[in-house]
Amino acid sequence: MKALLIADDDTVISKIKSRLTDDGFDVITYKWLVKALDNVEEIAPEVIIISASSYPRHWKTLVQFVQSGIEGFVPKVILYCEREFNEDDEKKSEALNIAGIFNSIDEEGLTVLSDILANKESKNCSLIFTNPKNGAFITGKVSKFENNVISFIPDSPSLVSVLSEEEEISQATLKNKNSIKYISAKIISKTNNNSKIKIQVI
Repeated sequence: MKALLIADDDTVISKIKSRLTDDGFDVITYKWLVKALDNVEEIAPEVIIISASSYPRHWKTLVQFVQSGIEGFVPKVILYCEREFNEDDEKKSEALNIAGIFNSIDEEGLTVLSDILANKESKNCSLIFTNPKNGAFITGKVSKFENNVISFIPDSPSLVSVLSEEEEISQATLKNKNSIKYISAKIISKTNNNSKIKIQVI
């Protein structure tokens, strides 16, 4: 698998490249975003990791470009950001279908990166989505996320009582203290008292 890493800090590049290599990726690095943009179609990466801290305005340009597809394939884009996003940037990253965000290059932050790459999430992160039937805002905890299946414990079980199996959730947000991940999903099962729901990422 091929990963494109775009950042201008040598320490950031070294740490992230090392983790990507450990996770089985061949890594191509660029310090100049414009040059990476010129060559991204030729590189055709499966994954792009870009430092939003290095390029606070221009990361959106690259993401919008690759969303149109490279040889019919849309790469997974992950952002590295040393500070937490403000509300405006969060909305933009959600609209651009960012696969996830990690906020540090220490062991904890790099583990978040590996989890995003593997479609896993740390236990006890939170899930937020809008009920497609009545517009209610649903919040709760994730007890497990493996093989694209989320075990979700809603804060207010009564708010999900109207949801049925196969119900699609167009946009949901997974958050913990180190990362944000945007997903689309569907309900695959729930307990009779709505205290636990299984959700398939699609």
